[in-house]
Amino acid sequence: MKKIFIPLGVSLSIFLIGFVVFFLGKKDKENIIYENAVKITQSNYKSVKLGYKKLTDYFYYDVFDKRLLRLVYRKKSKTLKKILNKKFKKLYKQNIDKLVILNLNGKPVLILSKGNYRKFNPDYIDGQQLVYALKYKNKFLGNLYFSIPFWAIQKDLNYVFKDTYLFLLKKEVGLSRLKAGAIKSIIPSGLSDRYYYEDIQIKDIPITYINKKIRKKVLKFLGKDKPFSFIYNNEGNFYLITFIPVFNLNNHLMGYLVRYSKDNTYPIILKSFYTNITLSFLLAVILGFSVYIFLKDLEKFRYLSETDRLTGLYNKGKFNEVLQREIQRAKRYKRPLSLIIFDIDHFKKINDTYGHKVGDEVLKALAKLIKKNIRKTDFAARWGGEEFVILAPETNVEGAKKLAEKLRQAVETYKFPTVGKVTISLGVAQLEPDEKPEDFIVRADMALYKAKEGGRNRVEIAI
Repeated sequence: MKKIFIPLGVSLSIFLIGFVVFFLGKKDKENIIYENAVKITQSNYKSVKLGYKKLTDYFYYDVFDKRLLRLVYRKKSKTLKKILNKKFKKLYKQNIDKLVILNLNGKPVLILSKGNYRKFNPDYIDGQQLVYALKYKNKFLGNLYFSIPFWAIQKDLNYVFKDTYLFLLKKEVGLSRLKAGAIKSIIPSGLSDRYYYEDIQIKDIPITYINKKIRKKVLKFLGKDKPFSFIYNNEGNFYLITFIPVFNLNNHLMGYLVRYSKDNTYPIILKSFYTNITLSFLLAVILGFSVYIFLKDLEKFRYLSETDRLTGLYNKGKFNEVLQREIQRAKRYKRPLSLIIFDIDHFKKINDTYGHKVGDEVLKALAKLIKKNIRKTDFAARWGGEEFVILAPETNVEGAKKLAEKLRQAVETYKFPTVGKVTISLGVAQLEPDEKPEDFIVRADMALYKAKEGGRNRVEIAI
């Protein structure tokens, strides 16, 4: 009997060890999926908001000159409205639906919008807000607000990215927009009676059906002001659902950006888990081999989560992680840190003329040039589309400019397959004391736009 119990005990021990190891491994992969889903959703949301900020930046710096600020100072609302109403129509065509000027007391000096907004309550801002300080003769006059409706950002997200994005908004936000006449209706979400959709743009995912099924699970997390993500299995079809909280300028929760995406990774994880549980009954060699496969899969998954598949450079999520770390290090040790942002001049023309396949080859060739011309200590990433970034630690703005010029010349003199000559425009910025990461990026990006406006194929330094 003992001879039977010993192998049974060994088999049971191997099974229990295998079960614990692979169960924990499955949880780790799930957590990585959830964390990565949150990062991707936040990154995509930020990229769309950044596009709108570029529009409002241009409007602010182009329109609000001394003459206009003098009118704000003198409270000439009628004249302001006459001047800005015409210019605001251009922004309105870009889905920026509200412009508000508040004085020092927080009272509206001017409101331009599609709806009938006669008041402006920061606690119930009904869209993504961008704010700018208004100063005249070194005196603070108040703030300028731009509002981008959630439906516009939602539309852009669904147009640019393959997944389905919806804004899940608090009921009072939707009612305020209905009252103002900015929208015609609000749509029950099916997730909570307190949350509604302003508009639904569904691709090929059964949103209504899924919301009914996940209602109880979602209600546990709604209102906690934290992002969350989970997998839903609908008869073998796996969906990754991610919620990102959206706040107004007073840091009050307005709702959530919800991303619905089909997931092909989780079924692989489940299959691997059950397979490995079966293999845990076998000999120690088989168990060791199974652990090896698990670790290899985990490393591959992490690699894919950090790398841009087309160019082989790091992706935007990884770049943001490194940027935070390098900024902290630069500030702690008071060392210089510089950032280069650049993109390919007239890349759309390349795609239109030769096709996207040739455009992809240009991006791959450019990535190789980047790797060849930067130092081992530099960090290069694909920022998005044809735009790239290089983070240069221990480098001041003069050194970064030399690096940027070196890269510019390397690209200009390189003969790209099919296309031939390609040029790039570059913006350079050095980290300033106490500067936030987003401000650091914006300054470099403004320098890039300055380079484009200056004729392209050149390097400009941020002010």
